[in-house]
Amino acid sequence: MPSQAIKPSSLGMTGIRNNDTWTDGLPICHLSGVGMSANQMYREDGTPCSEHEFEDRSIHFCLDRENNTYLYGVFDGHDGARAAYFASQRMPAELSFEQLTGKTTEEDVKEVFREAFLSVENAFLESIDPKIAERTQLLDKIPDGMSQFEAAQKYPETFSRLQALEHEIRGGTTAVVALVHGGTLYVGNVGDSRALLCKKDRLGVLKVKQLTSDHTTSSHDEVERLASIGLPASKIRGAKLGNHELTRCIGNYFMKGGYMEFDILSSATVEPVIADPHITSIPIDESCSFLLLMSDGLYKSYQEATGSEQVNKEIAQMVVEQFMEQLTLTSIAQTVVDKVVRLHHDNYLTKQRNVTFRDDISLVIRNFNYPMRSAISSCSLGGTSPRPPCHHPLHGQQDLSSSSGSDDVTLCEDTDTLPDLPEPRLTLASRGTRPDLSDGVLNSMEEMSLRHHTDTNTTSTESSGLDNPSLTQFSLDEDGRIHPYVSFDQYYQAIEEARAAGLISESQLHLYK
Repeated sequence: MPSQAIKPSSLGMTGIRNNDTWTDGLPICHLSGVGMSANQMYREDGTPCSEHEFEDRSIHFCLDRENNTYLYGVFDGHDGARAAYFASQRMPAELSFEQLTGKTTEEDVKEVFREAFLSVENAFLESIDPKIAERTQLLDKIPDGMSQFEAAQKYPETFSRLQALEHEIRGGTTAVVALVHGGTLYVGNVGDSRALLCKKDRLGVLKVKQLTSDHTTSSHDEVERLASIGLPASKIRGAKLGNHELTRCIGNYFMKGGYMEFDILSSATVEPVIADPHITSIPIDESCSFLLLMSDGLYKSYQEATGSEQVNKEIAQMVVEQFMEQLTLTSIAQTVVDKVVRLHHDNYLTKQRNVTFRDDISLVIRNFNYPMRSAISSCSLGGTSPRPPCHHPLHGQQDLSSSSGSDDVTLCEDTDTLPDLPEPRLTLASRGTRPDLSDGVLNSMEEMSLRHHTDTNTTSTESSGLDNPSLTQFSLDEDGRIHPYVSFDQYYQAIEEARAAGLISESQLHLYK
C-alpha cells in the first residue's frame, strides 16, 4: 500500500519549529533522494493509523560546491521529534562554518566530525536545562514516597506539568551522518540507524557493506563496553533502557545525567549511554556505486515482514532494481520505502507473522556513479548527457552510453554454492571480513551469463540505438535462424584463466561450459 501521507504538523512545523529555518538556505544535493513513511498502528480491519507524530528527520545538503563537500543524515527520534529536529538543524551548523577549513588529513576531519556529534549533544542538553531546573522545583512540591496516583490526585496541576516536562527531557534521537569531503566518505553514527555502501570489488562484483555499528544492548561490543564500566553483561544484554535498547544517542537526559535513578544502570562508574560516535572513512573512487542511510524502521520492518537474516543485502537489491525502473533518486528511495510498507502491511493482513505496528521510516540515497534509467535512456536515444565509462573485470573499459540498462549490474551472492540464474543476487560483505576471492571470480563469470540473458531480452533501442528494432535487422541463416551475434570468447578465456590459477577445479568446469 502507498505510504501514509505526512502532514506538515507531523514534520515538526508546529510547536517545535517555525516554517522557516536557517537550513532552508542550504543548497539541496541533487545527487541524492529521500523516501519516508509515517509510523502505522494496524487496526483489526487492517486500516492503518499513526500512533504518534512523525519523529524522523533527514538532511541532504551541499555545504561547499567549490570543494565538493556534502552532508547527509537520518535522525530517528524517540519520545518525540524535538531531539531529531534539533540535531538535523544543528549538525549542518557544526560543519558549515569553516570547521573543515585547512583539515587535510583523514584524522583531522574525523576529529572535526566527532566534535560535531558531541557539540550537537551538548547544545541539545543545554537547550533543555531550564526544563530540568523546573522539573526539580516541581518535584520538591511533592512529598517523598508519594505514589504517582496520589500525586495526580492531590497535586493535579503540578503532576500534569511534570509529565509534560519529563516527556521533553526524555526525548532523544539516533544519528547516522555521512560527510563527503576531500574525495573521502566519512560516516558517523550513534544508535541503530544504518549506513550501507554499495561498491564493486576488483572483479566488478557489486557488494554491500555496513559502515555503521548498531549501538544497542544486543550488540556484543556495546555490552562489553558497558561491562567495563561496572554493569553486569548478563543484566544488560538485550535489556531495555527506558523505552528502547539504545546505548548511544543524542539527548535522552534520563539515561545520561539521570542514569543513577535507574536500577539497571545505577552501578555504572561513568555515564553508560553516550553520544560518542562510531566513525569510519572510505576513499571515494570508481568502485563506489551508491550510499544508503536509513532509520531502523526500514530494515526492521523488512525483517519483520520477511523473516530475512540478510536485510542489508536484500534492501540494497531492491534499490538496484529501482535504479533500472525509476527516473529520479527520490522516486527510487520512496518506491523502496513503499515496497517495505506494503510487505509489512500484507503480513499483518495475512497473519503470517505477529506484527501490529510499524515505526517511522526514512531512507536517503546518495548516488556516486551507478547508472540510472534516465541517464541510460538519454544516452541510448541520442541525448547529450555524458556518461562516465565503467570498467568490467573481463570486458575491459566499456562506454555505458551504448549499453543496455543491465550492463552495469553485477549481482551475485558471496556463498560457497552458485545462485540460480538468471535471478540477480547481491553480495553481502560483512564489516571486518575478507571476501573469498575464488567466489568473486566465479561470480564475475555468472555476471556475464546473467548479462547475456538480460541483453538478449532487452529492447534493441537501448543496446544499439536502433529506432525500429525487429528480427529483420539481423541476418538469417538458410534455416531462417538468426546468426550468432554474441561472442563468448572472453567468457571462455576467463574460465581458462581461473582454472589455471586454481580457482576452479576440473570437476567444476562443466558448470560454466
